[in-house]
Amino acid sequence: MNTWFQNLKVQYKLLLSNLLMIVIPLITLFLLVGGIWSLLRFSNPIEQRSWMMLAPSTIQSQILQFELEQINKKLLSKDTTVFSLRNNTSVIEAQGVDVVIMKDDTVLYMTPDSDGDHIVSTIKTMGLITDNDSRYYEWDGDRLTYVNRYGDGMLVIGAGHIPFMAKSMGHETDEKVLVEFLFGLALALVVASAVFGGIYIANRLSKQILLPLQYLQRAAIDIKKGVTPSLIKVTYHDELGETCEAFNNMQRSLAREKQLREDYEEKRRQMIAGICHDIATPLTSVKGYASGILDGVARTPEKQTHYVQMIYTMAGNIEKLVSMLSDFSKLELGQIVYDYRPVSLNQVISEYIERHKGDFEDKGIILVESYGESNRFVRADEKQFVRILDNIFSNSWKYRSTEPLKINVSTVYQDHRVRFTITDNGMGVPESSLNQLFDIFFRTDEARSEVANGNGIGLAIVKQIVMDMDGQIWAERGLNGSGLSVIMEFPIMTGLEDA
Repeated sequence: MNTWFQNLKVQYKLLLSNLLMIVIPLITLFLLVGGIWSLLRFSNPIEQRSWMMLAPSTIQSQILQFELEQINKKLLSKDTTVFSLRNNTSVIEAQGVDVVIMKDDTVLYMTPDSDGDHIVSTIKTMGLITDNDSRYYEWDGDRLTYVNRYGDGMLVIGAGHIPFMAKSMGHETDEKVLVEFLFGLALALVVASAVFGGIYIANRLSKQILLPLQYLQRAAIDIKKGVTPSLIKVTYHDELGETCEAFNNMQRSLAREKQLREDYEEKRRQMIAGICHDIATPLTSVKGYASGILDGVARTPEKQTHYVQMIYTMAGNIEKLVSMLSDFSKLELGQIVYDYRPVSLNQVISEYIERHKGDFEDKGIILVESYGESNRFVRADEKQFVRILDNIFSNSWKYRSTEPLKINVSTVYQDHRVRFTITDNGMGVPESSLNQLFDIFFRTDEARSEVANGNGIGLAIVKQIVMDMDGQIWAERGLNGSGLSVIMEFPIMTGLEDA
């Protein structure tokens, strides 16, 4: 069916299909009957005599009797004209009878291409025309002879063969039976075509309704069994098509949720493994130093002091790790209350660098600052933003590879967003690990042997804070493929400018 039909609503499809099942047979019958009637009505009936054989005998007999009665009634009227008689005689002529209309021995009309003079002569020879009323009606086999006149009015003479007309005196001919059979067969084919056309429309409509329902049923059963079904092919854009599309969207959502759950479970397993490892490593060191003191390995006061100091340091590392885990958990659960205010990033960053200028100089860090326009603000918590700076600058120092460490800080304002970039010339991160850099407990040293240098929590905290501030964060390789660039973007608040 056409696309316009496919896009119809189901209720309109049902209505249209039911109408077509009724209208198609009626139109077919109308065209058949109308065609035959038009052929006989608007053409020369004499030329269409052969078509009369298609009418059943009973219908022909009724038509003939009716027209003869009409001629008889009109002859009784003194106002009868040839034209009014022609309306009835044309039907008789169409069935094979030649007609002659006379008045006072003058022929007013006779059937075209007929031998009217011979017909009149024959009728006179038979003595059927008299000065008084003349009425005669006789069948001789398949030949009809008809004479009708009242007084000195018009005389109507009819004579001719009607081979397919059934008369009481004999049986129908084989030709007539064959013609009627063929006519019945044709009519049966027309009816069958209309019926099968309706069945075809009903089947097409049922497929459009049942097929999507079958797809939905199979998909629902697959989901019940835990099998991920394939997406349903949407071919129609009606209510059922919209339902299938909604089901596909649900499947996509379920697939995304399933993937998120699997990712979450994987991260949870990694987190548990990371916690166990990062706590177990310093605890092992604490246990070792404590054992050394108890076993008398540390015999001198200096060595004992060193062992105690190491135990204290390891305990501090464990405490810091637990504190960071607690902070990350609070951030992830939304338990941190932010003090959001309009903040100028340029000002916060420059003030932070100024406060830590001495530390940077002591470590030999070279800082290059580049700020965009200063009268733009972002919605942020200044305290938490400083925490972001602490973590990123700390990472740059921990993973430096050359001396001196060089850090570039820049802000660029584009449209309605500000991009903040921190780039260093440190050891960087492999291209394949950039997407994992902000995952909790991720570290580039897979052996996880340097717990004191980094536990993989700091950048996870940074990412969570940036996201809570409606920002985005990602990492790229530094310039010339060395070092690391951490890039953040935040939406700019509108309607605020520096005083």
